[in-house]
Amino acid sequence: MKIAFALMENHHRSCVDEHFGRCDWYCIYDTKSKKSKYIENPNRYAEEGAGCTSAELLIEQGVETTVAGRFGSKVVEIFKKNNIQMIVPDDKNKTMEDLIKSIKN
Repeated sequence: MKIAFALMENHHRSCVDEHFGRCDWYCIYDTKSKKSKYIENPNRYAEEGAGCTSAELLIEQGVETTVAGRFGSKVVEIFKKNNIQMIVPDDKNKTMEDLIKSIKN
């Protein structure tokens, strides 16, 4: 399964970003291969539509689950339409590394 994390920085110890569409980085983590692919968010400074365009980008990458501090209503619609699970962590200070460990358990 491919999980996309909205991150503040491009490493496993980065905290999840509060804003899905305006984050600096996405990390696509493959639970089977245990490999990560970092993508700098090309939409973070867009005047409008950053979330929707980013959602389409991640769908093209084959993600099945996304993790962010929050998702806008239009992004929620896009992900629901494409059967993409959305996760909002309870603890905003958890790192991507922490979340991956919790998924394994």
